[in-house]
Amino acid sequence: MFLRLKLYAVGVAAFVLALLGIYWIGKRDGAAAVKADHMANRLEDTKRAKEIDDELDSLSDPHFVDRAGDWVRKDNGQ
Repeated sequence: MFLRLKLYAVGVAAFVLALLGIYWIGKRDGAAAVKADHMANRLEDTKRAKEIDDELDSLSDPHFVDRAGDWVRKDNGQ
């Protein structure tokens, strides 16, 4: 009888440990996926910033002033 209870206790302990292992592996993989997604977003933002910087560098001064005029408030002479 006592041996039978020991076997059940070992089985339950093994099952609980297996569940904990699955939980921790899932948590680790989820964190890695979030980190990879974050790094992909950073790379995309960096590429976009580089494109904008390159576009601004390619513009001549008069052309840039004309385009900037669309975004700046008009001076009313005050």
